[in-house]
Amino acid sequence: MSILNIGLTGLKSTQTALEVTSNNIANSATAGYKQSDAEFASVYNGGQQGGVKVTDIKEDFVTGGEIVRTGNSLDITIDGQGFFAISENGGTAYTQAGQFGLDSDLNIVNANGNNLLGYGVSESEAGSEPSIVSGILTELKIEGANIPAKATDSIAFNGNLSSSSDLIPYPTAPDTFDPTDGSQYNFSQSTEVFDSLGNSHIMTQYFNHTATNEWKVMYFVDGEPLPDTAISSTGTNGTQFVDGSATAAGVVTMTFDTDGQMAPLSGTPFTPPGTVADNNTDDPYNEREITLSFTASGGGSPIDLTLDMVKTTQFGTSFSMYENDASGYTSGSFSGVTVAEDGKLYATFTNGESKLQGQVALASFANVNGLQPGDNTVWYETDDSGTALFSEPDSGAIGKLLSGSYMGSNVDVSEQLVGLMSFQQNYQANAKTISTADEMMQILFSNT
Repeated sequence: MSILNIGLTGLKSTQTALEVTSNNIANSATAGYKQSDAEFASVYNGGQQGGVKVTDIKEDFVTGGEIVRTGNSLDITIDGQGFFAISENGGTAYTQAGQFGLDSDLNIVNANGNNLLGYGVSESEAGSEPSIVSGILTELKIEGANIPAKATDSIAFNGNLSSSSDLIPYPTAPDTFDPTDGSQYNFSQSTEVFDSLGNSHIMTQYFNHTATNEWKVMYFVDGEPLPDTAISSTGTNGTQFVDGSATAAGVVTMTFDTDGQMAPLSGTPFTPPGTVADNNTDDPYNEREITLSFTASGGGSPIDLTLDMVKTTQFGTSFSMYENDASGYTSGSFSGVTVAEDGKLYATFTNGESKLQGQVALASFANVNGLQPGDNTVWYETDDSGTALFSEPDSGAIGKLLSGSYMGSNVDVSEQLVGLMSFQQNYQANAKTISTADEMMQILFSNT
């Protein structure tokens, strides 16, 4: 009897829908889980009504899940449509569950011990930074070895010296320059530098506005003045007696043009030795660099550093610093990992330094609905989904990364509960059609 078969198809289809809804509710707190929906279609057998069937169970990859903030740097949210790639039993699986951590060997893994995949870094030569090796997936790992100290060898030092400030000439003998007397100079600025052992030292520059468009500067390290033999520039250096000890300190003279730009230290006018014009941006002939060579206390090797002042100006505004950036650092031990929006991974160290470790790669598919779901909230590529295409995060619709949070489930529990009641009523109604058909058959047989 067709009514029985129709009722049975209704029961079977509704049961499947109830299973899908129950699974959604059960995974409402599962990281990276995608809500599933059962799709129905009517059935006709040779033009005769045949009931209903479930044609597909489709997952919602469009709606983003709740962003759960944790503060853990290796909890990562994909703000887009991409997937993380992880190694699994010799193969590759894909997920949006971005809960990762470090194992005992500093591999980046999820709770199941599967490695996060991405791009590694090249072997860097001494003094150079590593670079990302794109296109080759590898298991991401953090190199957490302590980094040794690095001596300061350069300082980018640029600011504005106020042209409207008073003229303050140096004291003449027998008087001496006293850095503790703020009335004897116009401006001072300190920079932390490091020796080869990582010992910290303070280098202070004292600037005197000695004439129109002219400044003189002295250099002190840990409170002691550097002699002229420790200072080298393309200009003519002088000396000045300092403090009561009558120590001769080296002096560098700087001049500025009427546009407020620093002139070459070798003097004005300056004739470039080559065909490239001199300028205040690139300084092609290093005419605005000062070399300092000295030995500081602490037992480290002598410090040789270049002070680059190419962008220093003299305008009528107040004294200000644009840049005071010294290279070098003390030794540091591994302290953690940071993840940038573009997926680049950095190991951080207690001395404030960081080191590039690799880059998370995100996968996309031509047809995400063709992916095959698996345990632990992962998917596998199939012929229907197409081959995974890998891109760097923060490029196109694939999405950028948000560190310190992970994507939760996109299940709307209230909506699922309403659906659960609806399917329950549907199930009861289909059961009623079967019981009605059974009663009709009993009546038919009892009358024969």
